[in-house]
Amino acid sequence: MDAGTLRPLRAPERRRFRVDFRLVAVAATVVLAGAATTVGLLGGPGDENRAVAADPPPAERKVTVFLCAKSSDRKQTACKGAVSEEETQEIVAKVRQVPGLKEMSYADKSAVYADFRRNFAHNEPLLAAVGVDDIPDSLRLTLMEGTDPRSVQEALRGLPGILDVREVVPDDATPPSKWDLSVFLCSPSSGMPSCGAERKPDGKGSFTVTKEGTGVTLAQKKAIQKLIVSTPGVKEVFFEDQTTAYENFRRLYKDNKVMLNATKVTDMPQSFRVMLLPEADWSKLVSRLGREPGVSQALYHGCLYDSARLMNRYGLFLPESKVCPPDRRSGEHPDPGPSPTAG
Repeated sequence: MDAGTLRPLRAPERRRFRVDFRLVAVAATVVLAGAATTVGLLGGPGDENRAVAADPPPAERKVTVFLCAKSSDRKQTACKGAVSEEETQEIVAKVRQVPGLKEMSYADKSAVYADFRRNFAHNEPLLAAVGVDDIPDSLRLTLMEGTDPRSVQEALRGLPGILDVREVVPDDATPPSKWDLSVFLCSPSSGMPSCGAERKPDGKGSFTVTKEGTGVTLAQKKAIQKLIVSTPGVKEVFFEDQTTAYENFRRLYKDNKVMLNATKVTDMPQSFRVMLLPEADWSKLVSRLGREPGVSQALYHGCLYDSARLMNRYGLFLPESKVCPPDRRSGEHPDPGPSPTAG
């Protein structure tokens, strides 16, 4: 899951690029009575090119510091292997100095792994693909009322031994969508390679965009629509333009001033929402759409929800092929259960 679909917040020329909360909020769209209503969901690890998720009560602001695991990506993160004991001690000391820290606890990977297996018992291929050493140890932080989680993230992200720093968002932040797929179209100045952009990892878990991509053309948009409606198993298609997406976005996040101030109409991607018949093969359609010129990203909502839970709870950033094996056709998800207990 990637946020080049959604134009990043304004930054210097060589912008750093990470998954944007707004993308996932737009992706989880529910259309009622002919009007799209955007609902929010956790996105990927943020940087200056991110917005924040819907504001929880101030006293409930929590942050998770995921430490580097043995399997952490060495090319796209600051990790050089599993965090060492010395690095852990240095990180703990740094965390204790963070202004606004109320409580800190340590979550051992073994306990978190047991929680992971309980919550994803329905996905046997995923369980087979993830071992206990893939789960990062983590520090669970509770912040004092009024503390901005972003200041904590910026203070800690990129330190040796830290995989990622994330504000905790509840699993139930998003009700299910009636749509099975979201097909995001390329926007001008896109940061997505699928739109022609070029970028390189900065070693801290984000990317620097060195060449911006181009927006979808009218001819490409028509070809994409034709491909969708002509595909067997497609039940319904809805096109959402930037203005509609923005209006729904503002309505949903009317109480989140930070997100509203950070987002403009031009940040919203155009998209097609697709509903499939139960017997339809979503994986083939997503794969085909993902290769279509003018498509920034095609997302299956079932994968979107599970990917968000994996990132938010467990610090796992896995490709769709592992999160949603081809034999998973249903968008249903079991009760996520309580969050893992910090040891």
